[in-house]
Amino acid sequence: MSVDEPRLSEVRPAGRAVRVSITMTVLALVTATTFWGADDFFPFAPFKMYSFSKELDGWAGSTRVEAVNEEGERFSLTERITGFRRAELEGQKGRFIDDPSLLQYIAEAYENTNPDKPEIVTVEIIERRYRLEDGYQTGEVVEVVEATWTRQEDA
Repeated sequence: MSVDEPRLSEVRPAGRAVRVSITMTVLALVTATTFWGADDFFPFAPFKMYSFSKELDGWAGSTRVEAVNEEGERFSLTERITGFRRAELEGQKGRFIDDPSLLQYIAEAYENTNPDKPEIVTVEIIERRYRLEDGYQTGEVVEVVEATWTRQEDA
């Protein structure tokens, strides 16, 4: 063997045992969390949003967050103006429904990034639901206000 040729090293038995053990552990975690895991176990569990299909008949929803400022203007609270991503809000929607006072933090995030704009007095989570038949929209649409927070004026 000349000096310029690369040497292929051989894996010692102890190294091979470590590699096999790590591989088996990862395989066991992936298998177990596929059946009993949650999104929090990613990357050892699948994301639920990608692992199940929806019924072709029923309702499909689209969630948005809207605000009303002190001048009575209604507008959507988007990631660009609050810093909160839509997926984060949708993932925590149950918490906001259980405790609407948490919507105050979205109002504060907006006000912190838009100090020259009028204050927000109301924040709502609204879900627009579309009726589906065979996977196609029927035209029937229902909007449901799922949570509301209103600023309380100090007495």
